[in-house]
Amino acid sequence: MTLDRVTGPDGAAYPGEPAIAPDLSPPFQPPDDATRWLFALNRFGIRPGLERINAVLADLGHPEQGLPTLVVAGTNGKGSTTRILAHLLQAAGHRVATYTSPHLLQVYERILINDHPLPAREFAEYVDIMRPLADRHGASWFEVLTAMSVAIARDAGVDFLCCEAGLGGRLDASNALPSRATLLTSVGLDHQAILGPTREAIAAEKLGLLKRGVPLFCGVDAELRPQVFRAAVTAGSPCHFLDELGRWEDEDAGAGGNWRLTLRDRVFEGLPDPGAPVLRRNVALALLALAQLEGRAGECLLPKDTAATLRDLFLPGRFQLVLRGPDWIFDTAHNPQALDEALGAFAARPCRGRRLVLFGSMYDKDLPPEVGRMLRGCGVVAAPVSLPRSRGGAELASLFEGWGLSAQADGLPAPGAFRLAADLPSALRLLAPALTTVDSVLVTGSCFLVAEVLHHLGFERLA
Repeated sequence: MTLDRVTGPDGAAYPGEPAIAPDLSPPFQPPDDATRWLFALNRFGIRPGLERINAVLADLGHPEQGLPTLVVAGTNGKGSTTRILAHLLQAAGHRVATYTSPHLLQVYERILINDHPLPAREFAEYVDIMRPLADRHGASWFEVLTAMSVAIARDAGVDFLCCEAGLGGRLDASNALPSRATLLTSVGLDHQAILGPTREAIAAEKLGLLKRGVPLFCGVDAELRPQVFRAAVTAGSPCHFLDELGRWEDEDAGAGGNWRLTLRDRVFEGLPDPGAPVLRRNVALALLALAQLEGRAGECLLPKDTAATLRDLFLPGRFQLVLRGPDWIFDTAHNPQALDEALGAFAARPCRGRRLVLFGSMYDKDLPPEVGRMLRGCGVVAAPVSLPRSRGGAELASLFEGWGLSAQADGLPAPGAFRLAADLPSALRLLAPALTTVDSVLVTGSCFLVAEVLHHLGFERLA
């Protein structure tokens, strides 16, 4: 089965995940027969709706019932916020399941129990349980994996499941779960073909997750807050806006220092800098949610030393400093809002040498001129990702030229210039020998670019 670039395999209305197929090369290659079957379900593409996931959960004996679940939605930041919630709850003494997507190097990263993935054999056993259910109900790859994650969480006896929504919310598989709280990180333009052409339309889809009596913790900007508030009132969902209930500021002078978060009833001091301003927002939203839930339920949901806990926080691919001297920073930003945040954080980060960006993206991501303006302060090395949906060399060149960047024939590109490489190994061979210890490289443009570069640098697993 081969992924089609435009319509998806088997003519699906919406193509499935770009890196999920049984016949791709590493790091996108499935590791065994069970995962190969699971990946092959991606041929059904993305089919919004709750009928199939509800039917599969019913056949599993409704593992979602009685399972305290926190569902996190948002155009950007939902994966990191999900991991932050899980990290804090675990440090408070709870047994926690974490379900996120997509993965970077191994599919096992998506489902963690107390930060640990299932062994491959146990993962395969759950896949075998899911096979007849998927066939019976025609469930998609993501629906099967979501139901499987809930079954794993139930069988592991967890106290909480922290679940990242897949796409949108109203018709996403995560909406079949009776959540204890809903978090909405941000709303930007992405997946417009499925979710709608405007931020308001996309917000409406995400707000479809709201349930009566289930609180919403929301980090959206001021422009969308009236819409969110109306939806919350209609749904009967108590609404808590981060920017109205929280204030954060630096404790130390200069970038990269500790910071302080002040909520209505408590102050979190000495919080470590997570690397980028948007990640501070995600930490703040997670702390607000757990603080409010703790007050409602009278149970301990936060660790005694929050600052110490957050120093051990691991957010793979989220403005992640992977190598030092020269510094290599990896960020999975792939849409305009996320790229603006990642490139802005990179520009603000101290650097005594050259700033370079290793860039690649999927062809169906609409990237406006604003992204190009952010890139002009850096030298750009670009290469296709080894996936059918990646922008090719000519498409990347056309994109950069349209943004006003100039092609450079040799050497490391100067600020405002770009160089094309045939593939990512060639891009790394171009960069690595020419860098000095004071240079910085940002790897960004696609989570699949991040995955492939990590693979070529020798990383085999993250979890």
